[in-house]
Amino acid sequence: MMFLAVLAASSVAIVTAAPATGTCMCVTSSAVSVRDKAGLSGHVVATVGQGECYIFNGGVLTVDGHIWYELQNVHGHARVWVASEFLTASAASSCSAGSGGGGSTGSHTFATGLVSQQCLECICQQESGCRPIGCHFDVNSDSCGYFQIKNDYWTDCGRPGASWKACADDLHCASQCVQNYMKRYASTYGCAATCESYAREHNGGPRGCHSSSTLGYWHEVQRHTGCSGVH
Repeated sequence: MMFLAVLAASSVAIVTAAPATGTCMCVTSSAVSVRDKAGLSGHVVATVGQGECYIFNGGVLTVDGHIWYELQNVHGHARVWVASEFLTASAASSCSAGSGGGGSTGSHTFATGLVSQQCLECICQQESGCRPIGCHFDVNSDSCGYFQIKNDYWTDCGRPGASWKACADDLHCASQCVQNYMKRYASTYGCAATCESYAREHNGGPRGCHSSSTLGYWHEVQRHTGCSGVH
């Protein structure tokens, strides 16, 4: 009986307790895959790098030999999964706006124009956590920076800044590009002067405010703190 007790005790795996929901989790390695569900069969929807930080949403699953944590608002995706061995708990300040993401609206200063500061904040949070995250392949071409601006979008907004990618990773230049784009297209295509119209146009192009395919994007924008009903 004593032998069996010792054997049983030695075979127990040591399990590290999951972080509390709402904990700020930071990435500890480069090129870490972000998946739409826990497990290696999950579709890779984004890639994150060392130092990027996001809020833990509370989900924990063990799949394919890895423990997966559910994170909030990663590169425009509201709920995604990352293998826990690439994450570490960090101070809440690491997930505040401008320092690590996590989806909370902050107090950035954007270029002025048709789109309100609060609306720009909400779109910025949706696209990048309002951080200069560089370029990510999306819908047949790269999308870059704070607002995940594509090269054609930058051309349509007047090509501000030194280059497309440099502008996209500069908050004032990127937000000026968004303002210019809305000034050029919103009234031309009969888009209402509301954050919903601007967000859907940003997502779907000049006619995006009228496209049913952009409604989901608008719903995701409104999920960010302080963005429900934003004008």
